[in-house]
Formats: sequence, C-alpha cells, structure tokens
Amino acid sequence: MPDHQQQTTQSTSSSSSSASSTSAGGDESQALMGNQAVIDIIRSQNDPTGQRQLDPNKNGIVFLGFNTYAHDEANHLNRINPGGGAVSAKPGREQDKISTGGVNYDLQTTEGVASYIATLGLDDQVAVRAAEYLLRIGDEARDEMAQFIKILSQAEMGERDIDRMVLSGHSVGSQLWGDHNGQVSFKQLNELFDLFPNAADQVEHLMLSACYSGGEAKMSQYHEMFGNVQSVMAYHGSSPGTWSGAMDHMTRWEQVTDKGDDPGGVDPGVARGLRKAENVSTWNSVDGYQGDKPMSVYELQRELSARETVYQSHFDGQQEVADSQSGPLRDYYNLVQRALANPEFPSGEVQELERRRDVTIRLLYFGLISTKFQEHYGSQLSTGIRAAGLTVPDFHQLGRKGSLDFIAELAAAGGDSSTAAALDLLQRGLQDLTEEVIPTSWV
Repeated sequence: MPDHQQQTTQSTSSSSSSASSTSAGGDESQALMGNQAVIDIIRSQNDPTGQRQLDPNKNGIVFLGFNTYAHDEANHLNRINPGGGAVSAKPGREQDKISTGGVNYDLQTTEGVASYIATLGLDDQVAVRAAEYLLRIGDEARDEMAQFIKILSQAEMGERDIDRMVLSGHSVGSQLWGDHNGQVSFKQLNELFDLFPNAADQVEHLMLSACYSGGEAKMSQYHEMFGNVQSVMAYHGSSPGTWSGAMDHMTRWEQVTDKGDDPGGVDPGVARGLRKAENVSTWNSVDGYQGDKPMSVYELQRELSARETVYQSHFDGQQEVADSQSGPLRDYYNLVQRALANPEFPSGEVQELERRRDVTIRLLYFGLISTKFQEHYGSQLSTGIRAAGLTVPDFHQLGRKGSLDFIAELAAAGGDSSTAAALDLLQRGLQDLTEEVIPTSWV
C-alpha cells in the first residue's frame, strides 16, 4: 500500500518552485511554499474548516468524465445506484469556467483558480498545492478537474465517503481526454491522489470506461493511486461508447460492487453477452488479474519485429489508412498495446513502445489530426507557406504521402523566417507527429 501522506510531505518540502512566506505576525510555522501569487490569494481568502462531519447523503459513486456524453453516463450512474446516486465531475457549460456560491471563476487565470480553491476549506498549504496543480493542468480540462478536486476535498476532510469511482474518456492507456476537450494523464491523476491521500485510500472499487486502460501491467498504476482498492474493471482493448454499451457495462459493474459485496464478483464475466465484453480485463483482491490471454515476451517481440514494415510503410506515407478501426496498422497498434500491458516486457523497451503507440494512433487518425492541425495553426502556416511562393494546400486532402511531399517541397523553397517557423511546425506536427504539436486529445 503506498504511503500517500509521506509522498505528500516529501513533495511539499522539495517543491522546486517554492517561495516561503510568513504571516504578518512572523510565525514561521505558517510559512507557505509555492507560487507567490497563489500564496497571496490563499492567505487573503482561504478559511480552512478542518475536519468535517460525515454527511450520510454524500456516499454516492464518484464519476469523472471528459467525453461529450459524460453527462448521460453520470445521470445513468445516479439512477442505478440506490445507495446514494452519483456525484460527478464532467464538462461544464463553458470551458475552464466554474461557478460556486453564486460566484463565477475563470480557471484560465491564477486569480480565478486560487480564489476558487480558497472556497473549499482546505488547509492553507494544501490549498496552495491544489491551486498550483490546477494551473498545471492543460487548457480545457480545468473545469472538470476543479469539480473533481472539490469532491476529493470533501472526502479528504471527512464530509464524504468514496468507495466506488468511475473514470471515463478516450484513452491510449496513458491519459484520459474528451471530444473537443482537454486531457489529464494518469501520472497527473496520481499526483492529485497524493495530494488527497485520505480520499484516495477510501476507494475500494474502480472502473475505467476508457480504451486500453486495462491489461495486467496497467493494474499496478491503479494500486499506486488507491492503496486500499479491492477491484478494478477496465479494457485491454477498445471500450464501448456511451450509447453503444458503456452504460450497460456500468450497470453490471454497479451491481457487483455494492458495499460489502465480495470483490471476487468483479471479473470479465460481468460483461458477458454485452458489446465488447471480450475486451474487459479485471483485477480483484480474491482472484488477482483476469483478462486478455497474455502473449509471451518472446512472441510479442517476434510479432512486433515481423510487423515493423507495416509501421514504417504508413509512417513514410507508402501506405494510407483506409479504416482507422481495422486493417494492418490497427493490428500493429493493438499488438503494441498488448506489449505495454505485459508486466514482463523489458523495461528498457517500454519507452520506445510508448512512443510507437503515440505515433501510431496519430497515423490511424491522420485525416482527423491534419484537419485540426490546419485549423489550429492556419495563420502561421499560411504566412510562412506564401512567403516561400507556394500555395497553401488542404492537408486533409493531401493525405500522409502528399503531406510529406509538401513538407519536402517547402524545405527546398527558401522563404523567410515565417517560412522557417511554418516548416518547423509541419515537421514536428504532420511529419514527426509529436505530442507537443499534435495533442492526443485531437485523436
């Protein structure tokens, strides 16, 4: 079981961005560490409540969702759980905006974030760290994560019980994101649970309604997040969409995870007869891991080597993707995911496999990401391309091969500094498919 409290203390004391400040009375015990602008707001607005009394009405399933239909999933969980419904953190009406107590907060600003966190009644230092955490979360995910932080803060201080949690969104196994929305990595989630250790240690049953969130190797990251978790249900392959099976899976999961139920009831058979039941993998404290039949490391390495030409031919543009959901490149992607899910796969090869996973998913959806790339960087691209005397193309229509040919043509065309900037964007974006230029949430 991870010692969340020890991790929290160590992280606080070693903060690289720390700047200590004392109260007006000069009490060194009140020194805070962190971003000075955040500290000033917390000092002036925060009112810590200390331990709270448990509210018997606040014991529902906790739901965090990023997709367009997260509202429907949250409402479904609320209906099917007779023991307290569900409390949810889901896309707000406006990106990165939140309202509480009749006050609106702009979560794109330091003042908005810190002032919102000051309403939660946290200890001053925890409030500073929570505000800094929310500021580090990328754009368009702050409204969901602000709601989630409020729920966790209630559990941390004894106001709420969390025994069941559902995390929902698109995934490649390393993060969650939503359609036209932001993203949060599992590493960032773990950092958040370290900040609220009492809340994290309450969670007994976890469901991830997200593609490639399961598999044996993935289960260890959930044990790091939740020290007392008794069962996990996830997907070693693609997961069903909200209206194509996800809510049916959630119904079955809710039925076998009621308070006091044997955690051994959470196994892949829970979804038997439902769409994508074959992709379910589970872990429980009675039976351990159950799910995808593992391939040996030798078999995985052999198959990855045999299919290397599939990856290279698509990366070089010699082959185009006809269907993002099927075909040789999708098969290669699934194989990479199986390797990453194998806990015995050599650790020295995992980083390269993760890079392959992230590039391959962008190749599978190249038509989609090229459209979003051009929409997002259109002005910079147009200026630089025209400065080189070339016509701005429609990259979606060009496809992978045509886009690579155009990048080579632009590199040879000359131009000015704006051309160099456009070329750099194209090379890091549509050519190399890096996450810095092509965020996973565009997939």
